[in-house]
Amino acid sequence: MLYKALDTIEYYMSNNIDAAKASAKEVDDLESDADAAFRGIITCLQGGAFLPIMRKDIFQLVSSVDEVANAAEKFCDFCLSQRPDIPKEYREVFIQITQANVEMFPDLKEAVEILHVGKFDWTGDQYAPFYKLAEKIGIEESNIDDLEWKMTRDIFNSELPLANKMHIHSLLTLITKISDLI
Repeated sequence: MLYKALDTIEYYMSNNIDAAKASAKEVDDLESDADAAFRGIITCLQGGAFLPIMRKDIFQLVSSVDEVANAAEKFCDFCLSQRPDIPKEYREVFIQITQANVEMFPDLKEAVEILHVGKFDWTGDQYAPFYKLAEKIGIEESNIDDLEWKMTRDIFNSELPLANKMHIHSLLTLITKISDLI
C-alpha cells in the first residue's frame, strides 16, 4: 500500500492528476482490504483465538499496523480532495519523506513476523533481531522528523501566504505521521 501511496504523491507532484487519482483509488482499495483483514482478526479474537491474556496485545498490534494503512489513505485523499499547491522547491522533499516511509515498512513487517509466538527472543537480548529492527526503525523515524522540522522551518520562513503555508504543512504532517505510526 505504501508503494502505491508513493506513486500517488509522485504523480500528484508532477501534476499528473489522472494518474494520481488512479493510484489513490488503488490505495483506497488496499486500505479497504486491510480493514477487512483487521475485522477478521478481531472476529477471531472475540471468538476465543489465543489465550485471553494475549488478546489485548494482539489487538493493539494489529490495530497499530492498520493505522499505518489508514494514514497512507488519508494523505492520498488529502492531496486529491484538497489539492494543496506545493511549490516546486518543496516537492522533492515530500517525495523523499514518502520514500523513507516506504523503506521503513519492510522492517515493520519483519518485526511483526518476529512477534509471532515462538519467534520472539524473550531473553531481552538487545542484539536479537527484533531489537535491531526496532532500533533501525527508530533511527529512520528520527531522520524523517529531522526532514519534517527543516521543511516546516522552510515553509514558514517562505514568502507564501499563511493559508498556503498551513495547507502545505498539513500535508507534511499527514505524511510524517506514517513514520510516527511505524
